[in-house]
Amino acid sequence: MRIGLVNLITKTADLQADGSVLASRPGVSDDSELNIVEMARRLNARGHDVTVFVSDAYRPSRQARRDVDIEYLPTKLPLMFPPSLAPFTPSLSRRLREEELDVVQSGEMFQPGTVLAWSALGGVKHRFFVWQELDVLMRGPAGWGQKQFYSTLGRKIAERCQAIIPRSLSARRHLVENGIPEGKMAPVVHSGVDTMMYRPMNKSEARERFGIDEERNVILSVGRLHANKGMDRLVEAMCRIRSTDPDALLIIKGVGPEEDDLRRTVAGSGLCDNVRVMSDHLTRHEMALLYNCADLLAVASRIDLFPFTAIEAISCGVPIATTFGRGLRSDIVEQGAGAMIGEGRERMANDLMDLLDDPVRLEIMGRNARELALREFDHEVAADRLTSIYGGEA
Repeated sequence: MRIGLVNLITKTADLQADGSVLASRPGVSDDSELNIVEMARRLNARGHDVTVFVSDAYRPSRQARRDVDIEYLPTKLPLMFPPSLAPFTPSLSRRLREEELDVVQSGEMFQPGTVLAWSALGGVKHRFFVWQELDVLMRGPAGWGQKQFYSTLGRKIAERCQAIIPRSLSARRHLVENGIPEGKMAPVVHSGVDTMMYRPMNKSEARERFGIDEERNVILSVGRLHANKGMDRLVEAMCRIRSTDPDALLIIKGVGPEEDDLRRTVAGSGLCDNVRVMSDHLTRHEMALLYNCADLLAVASRIDLFPFTAIEAISCGVPIATTFGRGLRSDIVEQGAGAMIGEGRERMANDLMDLLDDPVRLEIMGRNARELALREFDHEVAADRLTSIYGGEA
């Protein structure tokens, strides 16, 4: 099959609200390891011919050598359609009509790219799918607009879709509750992870790489250092955890606008021996080692979708502890690979300490996590499911 994957936003964390790229972030220059590119690579390996369509706001500063065709489309009207949220690429419709595609898959119902892809369907015989991650109405006027969209244009798009493919159980529930016909829902296909790269490793060797004592309880949090990610909550909880476990260590890995504030808070709270903020670039192998240092991955997001770091963690056999529900609750915690924790400082600290004090429970959740990753989140599983949903064989 000839497949077009419309994925206009590739690395949200690299793009600021005004559309400018966080140029200081290592790795921005290379698009060869993007998740959608890896999915295209796996589909290509099954004999399909895949093109990925991306907003040129995400064009890398240097072209990496790759085996996947990526077309960067001109992005227009950035003040009206912020590229970090909803890039507008009007040439997409024309390009899809020009290509002799069997399948077009767009990301998210409530996105200009999906509307443009849908508008290109007239007289074209390709099959159209939407891969949906968003699982909640947005706050404020945008949420009202989103709800109205689902009940009007969204239903028309769904009618012309062969299927809508949810990325989580919560995304499926969200769409059905907001008027998208249940009969249009395909089986869940999660974002994939390379389970051979992100795998359980020797914890002692992993900790030796990062200079972490083997006996310490280690909590890891990975993500953009932004208020939405709630890293400050974890730092506050460490004040309480340290009083009971003086050797406990929280590792915060990422870059972003909150980095300086977090470092000041750590120093001002006397937590320099208990909180480590890491902003240096790590390769994928080194990131896998970092996950393997941890007893658990903590997610304390205030606003989020489905953090990909949680998928990488469970693939390494590391359970998650999360204040953030939705997809993490339905697709990981309720599958036995993690636990919900409280949001307040005291409750969060107590819940984290309870988990760290129960190594048997952590071990069971870790085994469940790895099995879940292999069963539901592996790139190969996702590629097989997508191919089956598309209705074609390699």
